[in-house]
Amino acid sequence: MTDINRVLVVEDSAPLAAIYLEYLKDQNLSLTHVESGQGAKQAISANPPDLILLDLKLPDMDGREILEWVREQGFPCAICIITGHGSVDLAVDLMRLGANDFLEKPINAARLKTSVNNLLERNRLQHLVEDIQTTFDRQRYEGFIGASLPMQATYRIIDAAAPSKATVFITGESGTGKE
Repeated sequence: MTDINRVLVVEDSAPLAAIYLEYLKDQNLSLTHVESGQGAKQAISANPPDLILLDLKLPDMDGREILEWVREQGFPCAICIITGHGSVDLAVDLMRLGANDFLEKPINAARLKTSVNNLLERNRLQHLVEDIQTTFDRQRYEGFIGASLPMQATYRIIDAAAPSKATVFITGESGTGKE
């Protein structure tokens, strides 16, 4: 896949932002840095990133406000909170609000790269699942009832085998409706 993931770094400390950008420069990413909450909102609205690395303490607003705004607007991006003032309660609270990860400063390069790669992969897989569900979302199919991913896969197999004159062997537990 040749798509380059877009990462927005929202950090008011220019030296810290430079460190994060340096850590991630060898990754196949399009990196953008903003220093304020308003700058973050403008950047997200103009071109929603795949991932936001979001500092909680910004000069013009709290990072929590941006997190809530992103989730209310429905932007399809992962959010990793970065803070130097962390606690377990804060992390749990932010995860409930929709954050996908929580990192405490200082952050080492390996930890940041791992989080970024994991979140981008998770985001990619989530979009893939949503695309599949949208494409094959059938509640009913020829008398079958079910909309789960395994059932959608079964419907696709049936669609592929139906035009053939080949014999199909169906196995399964007794009582599962093989007939």
